[in-house]
Amino acid sequence: MRAKKLTAQLSLSVVVVTHNEGDWLRKTVETFLSTLPAHGCEVIVVDDQSSDGSTAFLSLPEFARAQLIVTPQRLGISGARNLGGRAARAEVIVFSDAHVIAHAGWAEPLYNAAKLDFVGEVAPTVHSMHEPGICGWGFTWNAPSLKMHWLKRRGKGAYPVPFLCGCFVAMRREIFERTGGFDEGLIRWGSEDAEFSFRVWRMGYECHVVSTSAVSHLFRKKFPYEVKWEGVVHNTLRLATIHFGSRALARVVDHYRKFAAFPAAAATLADSNVWQRRELIQRESRLADSWLIDRFEIDVLR
Repeated sequence: MRAKKLTAQLSLSVVVVTHNEGDWLRKTVETFLSTLPAHGCEVIVVDDQSSDGSTAFLSLPEFARAQLIVTPQRLGISGARNLGGRAARAEVIVFSDAHVIAHAGWAEPLYNAAKLDFVGEVAPTVHSMHEPGICGWGFTWNAPSLKMHWLKRRGKGAYPVPFLCGCFVAMRREIFERTGGFDEGLIRWGSEDAEFSFRVWRMGYECHVVSTSAVSHLFRKKFPYEVKWEGVVHNTLRLATIHFGSRALARVVDHYRKFAAFPAAAATLADSNVWQRRELIQRESRLADSWLIDRFEIDVLR
């Protein structure tokens, strides 16, 4: 069943998670306030324990439309996004990084695509902030590291891809609630986007890129906060353990076992709820991991 073309106002919440983002947070909030209608939409900034004063501008009168939520302790991306998602009131929730510039006209195509019954998650064309000619339309994996490999444009309008970049994704409220949001067992940063997309597909929904909607994203070489390699390895192993069959899981483990961070990452994983999480996802899923791997020809995991 296709969503009707919009004739009324959007019902859309934008959740922006931030931690020490400096001036970029203000630029990001300004882009949403200038591209969204004044009614029916909201902007929620979730401050994950910033210490740089970057949210102070939100007290100015011109930013009265933006709501600020401060996390009780450092939650990381998944936990902070879930906190913002639970506070969101609109039909469709957008989760955005705090270093994004949305292009004019981005909202309606994304909203329409997210409203389709068989779609679980959508994302726009993602341009590199400083090299706008470099774009991504979703991503896949072409190595057992599960490192993001950007896809070229493969169609017009909206079409399915295996995974959506977490820098800017949207979903209906019912999808957020049914899935439980992002996996809070993931440490701070890394793999939350791929894990969520994988879970959406396995639950019987589709992930779509909406090529007629676009944002520019700042891809940076250095984070404004600490990201430990041990945590990144842990998150990749957690994703693989939750979703993969024995053959695909073995390929990922074999790749990472040579790294010095592997023993500590594996120990943290073993001391978590990963096996209970795996059982839960297996019960809730309609499709096996191999179905998605075969559909999108992810040969490295076959």
